[in-house]
Amino acid sequence: MVEQLLWVKLLRLPALALRPQRVVLAVFLVVLVGLIGRLEMPWRDAETPPFLDAMLGAKLEALAQLWRGVIGLHGGAIGSGFAALLIDVPAMALTRYPVETVLLGVPIALVWAVLGGAVCRSVACEVSLEMTLPWTKQLGFAVKSWRTFLGVAVLPGALIGVIALVLAMGGVVLFNGVPGLELLGGLFYGLGLLLALAAAGLVVAMVLGWSLLLPSAACEGTDAIDSFGRVLAYVVARPVRLLMYVLIGGLVSVLAGGVAFGLAEGAIGFAQATAGAWVPAESLVELTGAYPLEAQLNEAGELREVGGVAAASSWMVGFWGSCLRLVATGYALSCVLTAGTLVYLFMRQVCDGQHYAELWSDQTEPTSRA
Repeated sequence: MVEQLLWVKLLRLPALALRPQRVVLAVFLVVLVGLIGRLEMPWRDAETPPFLDAMLGAKLEALAQLWRGVIGLHGGAIGSGFAALLIDVPAMALTRYPVETVLLGVPIALVWAVLGGAVCRSVACEVSLEMTLPWTKQLGFAVKSWRTFLGVAVLPGALIGVIALVLAMGGVVLFNGVPGLELLGGLFYGLGLLLALAAAGLVVAMVLGWSLLLPSAACEGTDAIDSFGRVLAYVVARPVRLLMYVLIGGLVSVLAGGVAFGLAEGAIGFAQATAGAWVPAESLVELTGAYPLEAQLNEAGELREVGGVAAASSWMVGFWGSCLRLVATGYALSCVLTAGTLVYLFMRQVCDGQHYAELWSDQTEPTSRA
């Protein structure tokens, strides 16, 4: 009976994600990743999109295509999504952004692992132990366990990369125009297909289980390999149950995040509209950064330029609006990490029979509820 009702507890997600310590950590994560990922390399021209924008855009587009294919049972869309995740996204990273993949990708992965892991640990402590700890304590836990968090976060991509490298090297060696080697390559091509099948299977598993990776490290006192193995085991053991939890958690996260962004945009629009209600048209530029249509020309019929104090004022107004949007983004990310933690705890109970109220501790916290 309890197992059947675990999904109802996912409805607590918006309130759990709204805890200030989680929103603060998530905001730090968004700011640091944004600063690192949008660093401009001196050899890049202005038309080339930043590393983070290009990679996130390509990966989200591939995942959206894959999910549309899965939900709609459309084989072509599923195949295209797999191809994009397995080939197009890594190829773009290695061919268009080879240096940035190392210089920027590694710090981004570390920031994601540590701060995201801290959010997951915070959720696990509250849900399992009914303890609300300060964000500094949870961050300290994640920093101390950074190897595990980083390892479990990058292990799936590393495994897929190794398989791709092995297949690419095999192609260079065996299919290089030498008749004897070409025959040998054809003979062992079946082994290459098995490796490619393993990579494709890993992508499928991670589409379902990627959100469980950091929670698995946050909830268990194990290394990255064991945490990754747990997630794979849950995906294989109960894929339908996991899909149901992921869909419910994803839907609740989207709705909660949408409300947060709606409130942020509504507050920004309301503040601008009311603050400028009795302001002359010529002065609205100090709020909006642009002159309204009826005030774009001066007395001489020339186009007004925005500058000086007006430009500084509009920049500060925009800055405060961006801060509000940043908080909404942090809350949305907190929802995603909270959902992953809840789903991991519930899948652990379903698959292993370990109640979600039990949690590994480093001896500074209790291991279960009193």
